[in-house]
Amino acid sequence: MLTEPEIEKLKQAIIATVASPVIGSIEDYTWEAIFHYVKNIPLSDPALGRSKLLYDAVDTTTADGWSLKSLQLSSLNTGDSFLFVIQRADVIKKAVQLGFPGLTEQSSPHELGTAIIQHWNEKIISSQATQNVVNSYEGILLKTIKGYEYVYCEFPLYTFDPNTFSWAWTVNKKTGKKGAGLQGSIAGKTELVWYKNQKQLFRARTIPLDAVRITVKRTRLTFDQYVETVISALQAQIKMQSPDNYLEE
Repeated sequence: MLTEPEIEKLKQAIIATVASPVIGSIEDYTWEAIFHYVKNIPLSDPALGRSKLLYDAVDTTTADGWSLKSLQLSSLNTGDSFLFVIQRADVIKKAVQLGFPGLTEQSSPHELGTAIIQHWNEKIISSQATQNVVNSYEGILLKTIKGYEYVYCEFPLYTFDPNTFSWAWTVNKKTGKKGAGLQGSIAGKTELVWYKNQKQLFRARTIPLDAVRITVKRTRLTFDQYVETVISALQAQIKMQSPDNYLEE
């Protein structure tokens, strides 16, 4: 979880980010960049390419790795549940590779669910090995549309035991027909949802009591203020990097 100094850095980073007139909301790479700043982890230039590996941020000194997500919700109350994509899981296409030859969308929920778990577990294991991660987490920034309320949640990220899950297709409340979502539950609580049309695997989470809550005053710079500030900072940086500055007096 975040330390007190890191929480303060997160707050200041949010204030600075939403002040920019060219950024509408904190999401995707913007959230990744903020997190790297908060954790003091070197950040690569996205123009050099972005990895599709599981961990969006890795602290090489501690072997901590985070899969980062940002979501907009209508409510940020403790105990509120939310779903978010954790993986594209086309288990039908990869059936043989996963060890489930003959798997189809008409296969039993249990067989499909077991293949889904296998697919996820292989992703975790391979990414940990490739990215040298020992301690694995999800770092989720939740926000409202107005952009002044934020909640940071951190959860351990781990492989699943397929034997703890029960699987069933969702049922359309209006028609009574089986829906497109396959739900994986533990002790009656939905933990995973897989949609066969999009081949997307969703994780269910609940906002915990110890989540970090941040409220900021959303102040936007004008374009003139923003451009002048950035150009001034760039000019100062260019002067510092000028070869003339390395000449002996």
